[in-house]
Amino acid sequence: MCVLSKKKFDKKNGSAIKHFLILSTFIALLFSHSSFAQAPGMLEFSGKAIKDNKPLSGAIVTVYRNGTFQQEQLKTGKNGKFRLYLVFGVDYKITFTYPGCVDMHLLVYTSKVSKDRSDLFPLYQTEIPFFERNSSAIRISKFKNPFTKIVFDGKKAFKDDDAYLADFTKDVLITSTEQATLLAEKKAKEKEEKDKLEAELKAKKDAEEKAKNELEEKLLAEQKAREEALAKAAELARLKKESENQKQNENQSMETEAIRLQKEKEAKALLAKKNKEIKTNYENDLLKMVAENERTAKQKDFSKNKQQARANTVIEQMRRENDLKGKADKLIEEQKLKKKQLLANQQYKHVQIRKLVEAAAFAERSVRIGNQKSLPDVKDYKKKIQPNVGVTIDEGVFTTIRTTVVTQGKQLDTYRKETFFWGAVHCYKNNIEIPQTQYNVEIAYYLSYMNN
Repeated sequence: MCVLSKKKFDKKNGSAIKHFLILSTFIALLFSHSSFAQAPGMLEFSGKAIKDNKPLSGAIVTVYRNGTFQQEQLKTGKNGKFRLYLVFGVDYKITFTYPGCVDMHLLVYTSKVSKDRSDLFPLYQTEIPFFERNSSAIRISKFKNPFTKIVFDGKKAFKDDDAYLADFTKDVLITSTEQATLLAEKKAKEKEEKDKLEAELKAKKDAEEKAKNELEEKLLAEQKAREEALAKAAELARLKKESENQKQNENQSMETEAIRLQKEKEAKALLAKKNKEIKTNYENDLLKMVAENERTAKQKDFSKNKQQARANTVIEQMRRENDLKGKADKLIEEQKLKKKQLLANQQYKHVQIRKLVEAAAFAERSVRIGNQKSLPDVKDYKKKIQPNVGVTIDEGVFTTIRTTVVTQGKQLDTYRKETFFWGAVHCYKNNIEIPQTQYNVEIAYYLSYMNN
């Protein structure tokens, strides 16, 4: 059993809080039985999660086969305890997590256990302490590595890696002097980061101010250039318009009456063409409207006929279902009547058989009474006290325990039968192991009284 715990002592005379780690020896319980031959050997790993010397419930325990494949995950109970069963021949990584606490893990090596050692069922017990993540007394970075390594090869008892454990625990606790040094370094680093951040913010603010001023100057220059370009463009447009007006006046003065009449003729022809196109488009739109109205009317008729046909189909289907339901109800009633008649016949048969048995028993008793010559002497007769028998059964994950309590006068006997899922059976009488044959004989004797 490997126990890793943290104890705190109260402050006295201004001394700082001290932390230490305790490593104690392990206890391995190895046992074998001939009935285990059919079941594979396994390691029973039992532990208890604690925090501030109190049981910690709700901690998550996860088992990984060969360090990667998740095999099992569970939570510790109200008393902080948990229990795992690890089959031999595989190396395991077991992790321990809880909100606000340091994540930890350990390694269990059983891959070197030979396959022929399936008769081993050792027990390994341990305590797992949980530490706050913001604890200044524990070197949190150490827990990136496993806090212990457990080795079992099937030939000897458990072997913890003492060298690794000594290296892990030698500096896992931080002394008060080192805490003060680390705190000072942390404050200095925070001050340096704060000064650096303020300098960066100031430089950034100055750069933004400079960029803003340069942008404003650039926008003012662009605005001025844009206004000058607009003024120049307006002046050029004015000069061009004046030139065009002058040229137009000259062309109008040079236009003859024949050209004017030709333009009027062309305008009339163009107007007639437009009127014809308007008429044609109107006629086409009218035809489209008539066709659309016919299509809509036909679609309405089709939808109406379709709904009517669907309604007729649904009514026919409902009628068929109703007929089938009536036939089914009739068959059910007929079956009920047959069963009722059969039950009545059976009851009548049982009554007749019982009457025959009673008549035979009465006849046999009459014959015995007639053949009896004298009554037995009851002078030395002592009434035998019948035993009282009570049975309780407790079914567990791996073991089923049947307890039988027998009281006969002032005598009290307790029988216990433990049956394991791999086939092993142990029998006890008053906590003393007895053969299974003796147990079966005595239990059968007492159970006959309980059945009577």
